[in-house]
Amino acid sequence: MAGFRSGESDDSKWVLWRGDPDDEGAHRTILQWLRDAVSSGFLSGHQSLSNRVKGNLGEFVAYRIGKNYFFSNDVFSLPANADHPLRDISKSGIDIMWLHRGSGQSDVWVALQEVKTTGGSSLALADGLVDDYNRLFGEDVSCTLRTSLDSFKNILESVGQEQFVPLLTGIGGSEPSNARGVRIIPTLFHDSQVDSFSKMSVVRQTLIGRGWSSESVQCWSIALSDIDERLARIARG
Repeated sequence: MAGFRSGESDDSKWVLWRGDPDDEGAHRTILQWLRDAVSSGFLSGHQSLSNRVKGNLGEFVAYRIGKNYFFSNDVFSLPANADHPLRDISKSGIDIMWLHRGSGQSDVWVALQEVKTTGGSSLALADGLVDDYNRLFGEDVSCTLRTSLDSFKNILESVGQEQFVPLLTGIGGSEPSNARGVRIIPTLFHDSQVDSFSKMSVVRQTLIGRGWSSESVQCWSIALSDIDERLARIARG
């Protein structure tokens, strides 16, 4: 993929995304993606980069990488904020949902991708990924897995893809251990000077400890040098 290269573990449970051929190459690629996506213009020179916009940009980068990674006519995607990455507004709900339609019901799955973007050296923000997935089975019905899947069905109907709605009928569950056809992709977009493996290992093991099967959890690490400064420049074009 232009701009990024992946290093995937043998068991496909880890994907490390790094700049290709280097971070400048990734920077140029993100900037071009943003030019193609943003019709209302970039941030002006005097506008600061809010945490919401930084988070939306992280979702945008993860989404564009995912569009290539999952490239197939059998995959339908639903982003929460990646379509409008420079808006200083962040919608609630799952950051990115991927529906793999497959060749039969047994090959249908939904991947739920939550993304955290940080320039901090402690990577403490990654702990919030666990909270994001915990909400899928929490008391706030606006954030539950069932509500998210129902929203996905509504979107499919609104864009003329109602024939795929029945595929979601067998997807879901009341807790992680019985979440049929559901995969999760906890994703950290961070500074490349900080090694994320230890932090994301804790996130992964915590999620597995909460009931998610090892096979259903695939961690992504997306890294660029000087990420805060780069995102600020990218947001200004």
